[in-house]
Amino acid sequence: MIANFFNKTKPITTFSVVILLFIYYCVLILTEDFYNFSVSFLAKKTFYFFWYVLFLLIVNFIIKKNKLTQDNSYALLLIVFILGAFSKTIVFNSIIFSNIILLLSYRKIYSLRSEINTKMKLFDASFWVGISTLIYSWSILYILLIYIGIFIYQKVSFKNLLIPIVGFITPIFIYFTYCFYFDSLPTFYGRFNYDFKWTFVAYSSLKFLMPITLLITVLLWSILSATPKIILISNNLKFSWSVLINHLFIAIVIIIFSPVKNGVEFFYLVFPASIIITNFLERSKSTIFKNVLLYLFLVISISVYFL
Repeated sequence: MIANFFNKTKPITTFSVVILLFIYYCVLILTEDFYNFSVSFLAKKTFYFFWYVLFLLIVNFIIKKNKLTQDNSYALLLIVFILGAFSKTIVFNSIIFSNIILLLSYRKIYSLRSEINTKMKLFDASFWVGISTLIYSWSILYILLIYIGIFIYQKVSFKNLLIPIVGFITPIFIYFTYCFYFDSLPTFYGRFNYDFKWTFVAYSSLKFLMPITLLITVLLWSILSATPKIILISNNLKFSWSVLINHLFIAIVIIIFSPVKNGVEFFYLVFPASIIITNFLERSKSTIFKNVLLYLFLVISISVYFL
């Protein structure tokens, strides 16, 4: 059964997750871009796919390094299910780069639980958020996650509050200097386009309504069920859990404000959502329940391609 197979982190489980992602990726190409097929097209799509594999590997590293879940592959599997359910997230664009860059920031934020190199971590985290903001302007909201981490992990000091501002401004100032030197300031200002769209008509179609309903239901269930158990445990997970909840909230805000409502905006949700749901699954003693939930994600992620 699927729950037992992914219950432990092994090379075969990671490889299986990558293969599953590859299947979703190929299906999307065959249904949308196959008419452009050529050798150069195949090479380009193969190159793009490796970025998604890199995304999964970095996520896996962050989870294991910061002990955000137990020793299993549920989080990676759920990420692939969510990406598959919102097929536009597998369409290569700037958002994949934005999320990979943000992963480098998350790595530093969640590692604030340790006492090692706090100031360097804060600078690095905000530096990567600054770069991600230049790629996708709404990424600027993740500067809030850094300050949330400072307060939750109890790292409050004048220097620690100032460093994220310096780190965030550094890549933006460097890019401004570059644009100023080459007389292309309109390009710089264009990076900070905060258009937003309040229309959610696209989400009313079954293709979006089914995965969104499942995701919202399971996330609420996970948070309400797992939070009391985690908070009562006297270890660092309870602090990371608080950061994760805020991380999820920021991702939802980005989705709400996103000017594009075609599913690609859900890429920002996959990291916190998958970890939160994984912690919920880990605390369930029923293997049948785990299997049902995982198979439900699988069925929904497949069915959207027929809608």
